[in-house]
Amino acid sequence: MEKNKRHCHWPTNGNFLNLGGNLSGGEASLSGRVEKLKDKGDYYAQRKEVNKMNHFKPLHEELSYKSSLPYSFSKAIEFFKKGIGTSKKNIKNKFKYSPFIHSYETMERYIGIINNFKDTVLKDVKRINKISKEHINVHFNNLIEKKVTEKTIKVNASALIKLFFILGRKDLIDFIDENRQMWSQMARPSGRTIPFSNPEKVISCIKTPVFKSAAIIQYKTSARVSDIKKVVSWITTNPSARHIFIQKSKGGRDRVIDFSERMDELTDVLRAAFEIKDYFNSTNTNWTEFLKNYTYEVHRAAKKCHEIYTGTHAFRANYAERQYKEYTKESDDEKTQEKAFKRITEELGHSRIKMAKYYILNYKR
Repeated sequence: MEKNKRHCHWPTNGNFLNLGGNLSGGEASLSGRVEKLKDKGDYYAQRKEVNKMNHFKPLHEELSYKSSLPYSFSKAIEFFKKGIGTSKKNIKNKFKYSPFIHSYETMERYIGIINNFKDTVLKDVKRINKISKEHINVHFNNLIEKKVTEKTIKVNASALIKLFFILGRKDLIDFIDENRQMWSQMARPSGRTIPFSNPEKVISCIKTPVFKSAAIIQYKTSARVSDIKKVVSWITTNPSARHIFIQKSKGGRDRVIDFSERMDELTDVLRAAFEIKDYFNSTNTNWTEFLKNYTYEVHRAAKKCHEIYTGTHAFRANYAERQYKEYTKESDDEKTQEKAFKRITEELGHSRIKMAKYYILNYKR
């Protein structure tokens, strides 16, 4: 999975601050500022600190671990602005990552995100060493509850990573990297969700059996990626049930999916759920890591099958299309269609019928 993981190149690994003399003008001045950020004699002390706290000394020379929140954020933004008008490409070619912001438009947006994070989640936080992973989690959950798009989640993640890079909070950067894919999947899709033309083939192309089981659950229950855990927990606890109950899905909605007329599919889901349960009982993994790797495997399988990939959400679109055909096979009159849309809307966990129509290609608007 390493090739799919985002890497931040920290100053202590030598490739960020050893800029050399190949920049000119504003960029040369910028390189001087970067050079001043590193106290080379403090390298081993920083490494020792990493082992204890999993974060480095703040990159800005005027900051410490216990700097106040308003002062630290203002210094970080002040630092970002030094990149305006310089070449992002040149910085990235040298360091693999630019800690600066290079355009006024991005600057304005990132400042808005940082201020929102500070004003809504960090009201009672006084110093930068008191920012926790829970604060990050609350921020992104708030965005998801507001039904922001996948793109908004990604931009927020990038802005906060940029901030915590300057503040030296590697632990928080790692936490965002570990969860950003899951948060994105829980957000509203930025573009159209396109169903797989052959979902069964995509599932068969998934190499790892346990991830194949996760795909079967999404495809046959309309579960969101964040609901897979809930389906596994519920059905393995209630193996004789003829329905599946998904509690507090996106938007806090509960939903019931009736399988009384398709028990063969419920058997497939039950088998898949127990395979996932056994996997967790025999390994040291967690759900965050599992879902991240699952998403990667589905992406790889879709590519192998020459499918357009818009996320694992595609399996929900496949579910909606398949059930629409099933519910309208006897008649396609307007009343039957509306009844089918209503049922699919409930099964998908939405409140508006137009969302069911969105997933069905013939009714996309």
